[in-house]
Amino acid sequence: MRLLDEQFEVIERNEREIDGALRQSEALRQSTLKKAFTGRLVPQSPADEPAAALLARLRTDPAPSKSLSGRAKRES
Repeated sequence: MRLLDEQFEVIERNEREIDGALRQSEALRQSTLKKAFTGRLVPQSPADEPAAALLARLRTDPAPSKSLSGRAKRES
């Protein structure tokens, strides 16, 4: 009976560790997404074009479209 109790204690301890790791993982995921969407995930180069300017340029001068993308060519 003592061996069984010890095994249950190990299982419960493992469950607590897993729960803690899952909470930490979710917090890290949220933190990473927040940094990515606010432009703080990687260092920003001052030489980069501002997003607003890039979007305005794309609206007025869209890139030429290709007839078939690489994926479409493989699927056909």
